[in-house]
Amino acid sequence: MTRDTVRGTLQAHLSRCDAVLAMWEGGSTAFGRNDEYSDLDIAFLYKFGAHDEVWRVVDEAFAELGGVDFRWRDSHRLPPGWEKRMFRPRHAESWMQVDVNIIPDIAKELYNQPERDGRIVVLFDRSGRLARPPRWDEEKNRQRVGVALHQSLMRWEHQYGSFRKQLARGRTVDAFMAHFEVNVMSLVTVLNIRYRPSRWQFGLRYLKEELPPEVVKIVEQICYVPSPAGLEERFAQADLLLQDTVKELEEQGTRRIDPFGFDIWRGALNTDKR
Repeated sequence: MTRDTVRGTLQAHLSRCDAVLAMWEGGSTAFGRNDEYSDLDIAFLYKFGAHDEVWRVVDEAFAELGGVDFRWRDSHRLPPGWEKRMFRPRHAESWMQVDVNIIPDIAKELYNQPERDGRIVVLFDRSGRLARPPRWDEEKNRQRVGVALHQSLMRWEHQYGSFRKQLARGRTVDAFMAHFEVNVMSLVTVLNIRYRPSRWQFGLRYLKEELPPEVVKIVEQICYVPSPAGLEERFAQADLLLQDTVKELEEQGTRRIDPFGFDIWRGALNTDKR
């Protein structure tokens, strides 16, 4: 069973459903990066209130494909009317996951902004909304970037070297977690702001494809910690790369924005007193 078979069957069923206004594929396909291991990311725009009918038709499509051996309703908090379910067709390879998002027609955001979400593949659109992607608001994004930079650096300062406390307590797992959640993820946010500001929220996703190879190599080294004894060296690498990246951001005019005007910080990263 191929992605084309699954996509085509879903399209055939949902295009006949009056409650469904549009269908498109996003995810890795929108960025031209799909391969045989990629999920199939499908979204439907539907008439608000008709979600039960939409899911019934989706289930009928999978029944025609031979059923599923995995189905999960993601309980992650979503806006009103949004729902997400994951399916694994019974006769597909185990890594073929089909992520189906249904979005109500009352939604203002369809996640079809090319600068951020790539170029989605429209399968049908009776609403006409997909032909008019929202205009990219550079100033709004600049404000969000400034806030994200500020919060990442404040968190870095607040949790600076917190893995050392966990090591001192003999909690090596907690130390690894502190390293990843604070050191790695704060650094990655700052790097994303530097190299792909329109997709600064992407975390580690597509890092290899969108950041300079020399930077990716350092991030990989920081992520792969062979033992608790190696945390100090990895942290030093992260600290140095963070400082260098913040200097580059300052030189290009990207500034921190304190959203509440409350925070106090000495204003420059340095580790002399540490």
